[in-house]
Amino acid sequence: MNERCCPCGVRLDRSSCVRPLKSPCLRMFMSIRTLKSLSNDQKVCNVWRHSYIKWKSENSEFSAVLDHCENDMVVINDDANSDSYEFMDVQVQTDDSSRLTSVENPTLITTTNHQVVKLQLNATSSSHTKCCVCRENLRDHAVKITSQDRVFIFFSRNIWMPEGARCCLGHLINNLLSKEAVDQIKPFSIRYQELSSLDIQLLSSKAQTLFENGKKRFSFDDPRDLNDDEYCLLTSLSRDNFNDFVQIVSSSTIRPSCNRSIRTAVGIYLCKLRLGISNRLLACMFQIADKRTVSRIINSARQAIVKSFVSDNLGFGHVTREDVIGRHTTTIARELMCGGDSTDTKSRNNEFQRKTFNLYKKRSLLKPMMIVTTTGYIVACIGPFMSDFNNNDVAMMKDILLRNTDHILSWLKEHRILVVDRGFRDSIGVMKALGLEAAMPSFLDGRRQFSAEEANESRCITKIRWVVEAANRRLKQF
Repeated sequence: MNERCCPCGVRLDRSSCVRPLKSPCLRMFMSIRTLKSLSNDQKVCNVWRHSYIKWKSENSEFSAVLDHCENDMVVINDDANSDSYEFMDVQVQTDDSSRLTSVENPTLITTTNHQVVKLQLNATSSSHTKCCVCRENLRDHAVKITSQDRVFIFFSRNIWMPEGARCCLGHLINNLLSKEAVDQIKPFSIRYQELSSLDIQLLSSKAQTLFENGKKRFSFDDPRDLNDDEYCLLTSLSRDNFNDFVQIVSSSTIRPSCNRSIRTAVGIYLCKLRLGISNRLLACMFQIADKRTVSRIINSARQAIVKSFVSDNLGFGHVTREDVIGRHTTTIARELMCGGDSTDTKSRNNEFQRKTFNLYKKRSLLKPMMIVTTTGYIVACIGPFMSDFNNNDVAMMKDILLRNTDHILSWLKEHRILVVDRGFRDSIGVMKALGLEAAMPSFLDGRRQFSAEEANESRCITKIRWVVEAANRRLKQF
C-alpha cells in the first residue's frame, strides 16, 4: 500500500521521496503547520522537507537552538535485542550567517559491534564549489586539502576537515596551509564521523608525531611553527625567502636523514652564520644528539649551498658586464664619473669572521675583497685574505690584478674606472699600467685645505662610495 504525505496527502510512490518524521524539530514544524499531532513513523514528501530547511535558514535566530535539540536527541531502535543506536541526521547549514554551537570535545557516540566509532565533531564544509577556509566561491585554481593539514587542523583547532575539502590556492605556502589560513578556518556544521579502528590507529600515530615535534625548542620542519620575525632573528631571512632558499638548495645532492630534514639542515647552517654560537648550543636548540652530528649537518648544508646557490649568485661568471652596466649602475655614478656614458666596478675590503689577529682592529678576523657596483650589487667576493701587515688593501689589490684572479682582467676593459678609497693609493701605479683608471679622494700633501675642484671631486667620489659601505654593513650585520 502506498503511503501518503501527512501534511499534503500526496501519494509517496518512490522511496527517494519518503522522509520519516524522526527529527523532533521537523515533526514539531509539521505539527504546527497542519495543526495535527504527528507520530515519528509518519512520512513527508521532499517539498515539505525543503520548506522546513528554507524556514530554518531564513530564521537564523532559531537555528542554533534547533541544531542543539537535534544533536542531543538519540532515538533508540524498537528492536529490544539490538545493542545498536539510531542517530539523528544532522543537517549541514546552507547559510553561512547562521550561528553554530561548536563542540568543545569530540563525543563518543557508538562503538564496537562493527569496530567503528562515531564521533560528534565540529566540521568544515566539503563542497567542491566553496573554499573551506574563506567560504568564497572557488575559481579555476582550487586545491585539495592534504591529509597532513587535515590532521594538523584536527589536533590543533578541534575541527574536522572532510576528505575532499578544497580551498583557494592563495591560502597555501609550499603546498601547506599558511598560519593565517589556519587561524581563519571556522566550523561550518556539527556532524557525525565514523572512524574505523585503522583510522584511530593512524590518528594516534600522527598525534604522537605532532607531540614530539611540539617538544622541540625550534623547528624549521613546519613553516607555520615560526613567524616572520623569528625567521629573521634566527636566519636573517624572512619566512618566504627561507622557503625559496630551501627549494633551491633541495635541487642539489643533499637528502633528508634520520637526524634532520633538508629545512632543518639549512636552518642550522644559517643560524650558525647569523648567531655565531657553538655546535653544542645548536644541538641543544634543535634537539640533536651531539655536537659532532651538528658539525656533519653544517658540512652537508654548506656543500649543498655552494653547489646549488653560490655558483649562480656570486663570482664574475654568474653575470655579464653588460648586465652590470645596464642594470646595476646608478644614474648619478654614470653622470659624475663617466659623463653619462658607462661605469664599472669598485673594490673594497670588508672585515668578516675571526681568524687572525689584526693590529688595527685589535681582534682576529679575515679580509675578503668585495667587488661591488654603484647600486650595491655584489659581483664577486675574492679571498679571504689574512689580516696581518702583509695583506693590506694595496697588497690584496696588486695580488688580484697581477694574478688575474677569477679572470677579473677580462671584465675590466681598458680605461674603465675603479672607485677606491685612500688605502689603495700605492696600487694606483699597477692599475694605470694595466690601462685602468682610478677615482680616489685627494690628499692634502701638507696643504691646509683642498682647492674647490679637488673638494668637489672628493665629494663626488664619496657620494658614489657610500653605497659600497652600505653593502659592507649588510654583511657585518648578517
